Amino acid sequence: MKLQFRIMALILMSISDGREALAGEDSCRACHAMDKTLAGPPFRAVAARYKDDQLAIEKLKKSMLEGSSGKWGDMAMPPNQGLTQEEAERFAHWVMSLNTTSAR
Repeated sequence: MKLQFRIMALILMSISDGREALAGEDSCRACHAMDKTLAGPPFRAVAARYKDDQLAIEKLKKSMLEGSSGKWGDMAMPPNQGLTQEEAERFAHWVMSLNTTSAR
């Protein structure tokens, strides 16, 4: 069943325009939106902050997997328990790719 879910998620991602996250990364969207602040900063703001940081992918992965606090104000980000290392890596690359895409 889990394999079927992953295959379906990969299929859905492949037919999207490449800007959508996998279904397993939906927990991020509970607190983050593309262009507006919810509980956490917008994805585009995260991408912009780390644009010139050579360690951006690693920092984003660590925050996703372990949580973080104090980076964007008082709100702490909890760790994303269901996110795998691979999903965090892929999602970090997706966030950073927002620096090279135009706003819709």
